[in-house]
Amino acid sequence: MALGQGTVCDMHPSKEARTREVLVRGRTYRVHESGPSDATGATVVLVHGIGMTHRSFGRVQAALPAARRVLNFDLAGFGPNPAPTRGMNVEEYATDLAEAIAFLDGWPAVVAGHSMGTQVAVELARIRPREVLGIALIGPVVDPARGTVRQQAADLARDSLREPPSVNALVLRDYIRGGIRWYLQELRAMMAYPMLERIADCSAEVLVIRGGRDPIARADWCRRLVAASGGPARLVEIPRKHHVVPRSATGAVTAELARLAERVERRLPDAAPAA
Repeated sequence: MALGQGTVCDMHPSKEARTREVLVRGRTYRVHESGPSDATGATVVLVHGIGMTHRSFGRVQAALPAARRVLNFDLAGFGPNPAPTRGMNVEEYATDLAEAIAFLDGWPAVVAGHSMGTQVAVELARIRPREVLGIALIGPVVDPARGTVRQQAADLARDSLREPPSVNALVLRDYIRGGIRWYLQELRAMMAYPMLERIADCSAEVLVIRGGRDPIARADWCRRLVAASGGPARLVEIPRKHHVVPRSATGAVTAELARLAERVERRLPDAAPAA
């Protein structure tokens, strides 16, 4: 695995984000890092959804405490990253990210995923139970009760009609940049991942977050995930919001994520909580 230093950019007036490239088995992952690299508390790892990029979590990253180390990834094949030579499944993404996080000295961590990123978060918690202290599942997928591509497409269309225009513009730009071919390739992997089965193997604390009007991550489905979790779990609903709550309800999502990190890092006797 090789590391290349990319462009340094300023995401927030009080917080510098450093952009790097990490190669894992020949696949490119961009990571947008903020906060001190020598922080002793839990690192917050952010994983975007299908078709998206790190930008879906950009506001959350900027709003987290400056003392908290954050690794905000662009997955292989999405955004500016070249598509791998073949399709990838959720398990492969999680294995790659586990190596990338270790290379960046990012363990232990709290992993927050949005949409398909929630599947990667669950898989990371399953394969790295000691290093993943907590997971935040924001708009989790895929509800087996709506387990066909047609149903998911209909729910996505409903959501698009309700999201703010700025959110739809962000989603569209990212979808175009990643390309429809890779999107459809990875859609199969997303639909096949056994979320309920895998979350039962997770001992990490689980926080499920959904917008109160999210037609993709519906309330019954989120409650089933909480009930199936192998560790402590709770559901938080953000009233009147839809699927892309990291953008449309940044403050509420950031506050819940920060509280989760503070709770789980109490298991680290030498950690100093982020201010």
